[in-house]
Amino acid sequence: MKSSIAALALLGLQSRPAPTRLVFRMVTAGAGHSCGVAADGSAYCWGDNAFGELGTEHRRSSLVPVAVQGGKRFASVSAGDGFTCGLSLSGEVDCWGRMVGTEADSGHGGRSDLPLAVSGDQLFLQISAGTDHVCGVAIEHHVYCWGSNSDGQLGTGDTARAYRPARIASDVDFSSVSAGEFHTCGVATDGSVYCWGNNRGGRLGNGSYTASRVPVQVARVKDFVAVSAGGRHTCGLSAPGTVFCWGDNFHGQAAGGRTGNSVPIQLRARYRMESVTTGDSHSCALILRNFLRLWCWGSNQDNQLGFNTAFAPSRSPFEGIRFVQVDAGDFHTCGTTEDGTAWCWGRNNGGQLGDGTVRSPARPVRVAEPDTASR
Repeated sequence: MKSSIAALALLGLQSRPAPTRLVFRMVTAGAGHSCGVAADGSAYCWGDNAFGELGTEHRRSSLVPVAVQGGKRFASVSAGDGFTCGLSLSGEVDCWGRMVGTEADSGHGGRSDLPLAVSGDQLFLQISAGTDHVCGVAIEHHVYCWGSNSDGQLGTGDTARAYRPARIASDVDFSSVSAGEFHTCGVATDGSVYCWGNNRGGRLGNGSYTASRVPVQVARVKDFVAVSAGGRHTCGLSAPGTVFCWGDNFHGQAAGGRTGNSVPIQLRARYRMESVTTGDSHSCALILRNFLRLWCWGSNQDNQLGFNTAFAPSRSPFEGIRFVQVDAGDFHTCGTTEDGTAWCWGRNNGGQLGDGTVRSPARPVRVAEPDTASR
């Protein structure tokens, strides 16, 4: 009898389909959590979940990816501080966590443990989550922002919080936008860059240190194709593949040395850059040389550079890992490779690296397969 039961059990095990490896299209790094979009458009998140930022209908944190509930499919996701927003293929925006953009009297109390539609009738081409606010480029190429506006980071001309997408005080057409800690920057369709909000350290890049509640044009460079607003600095990518940075540079997160600049300063590099991303006090860029390589520089207090040396850009720890996309969070970084594998490195106190531990390794670690019970 025991042998028959054992045979049936073995047959049952053999008949189960082999688990399918999760393939990521993109990943995003927030403050204490990270998220990614799988090949089928489903979203997964991992790390701290104190505010519902993992989208799992409960407040349990996870050291490995868990599926965002609700069955929605996304083109991209963007992780902020305690919240996440996702952009659907059709242009709608859903957010979950502590700052979803809903009215206080809507019954959600400004939080939602599950994806909640926040864009109303507006459709978006691209979105970006900052520390306490979100901005997006609508289909007519105007920028809308919502959330905290204490430093004018919504660009609406005042400091009033917006619970729903509010158009910035500008008629400029934008191709992309990036929300930082207390400032925001966007690339106009003509290649110029505009920034607004807090300007300590010169992070708005217009040659001054005065905050602005409306967009102001970044000085000197007019052929940008991308921009990334970090904690206290900003970096942009020009059409020739050159990276420029401006703002606070105490940790070397901007271009060269530790002296800050209120105008763009070129990052010295021998090769063409393909993208740039900024965290709280570090930056990373993908470099095109035979295949994409990754450079990171700035603060390395939590190993967010992926190696043991700070300040000088380095690609040494990433040899053999062919990144195609990377995103710098507050104190950690995540990226995806050609085969859809996700890697993270840096601060891991909440499990935001997704490798099943809370250790902060000095080198990139592979994001683990998701908890199958969450699928």
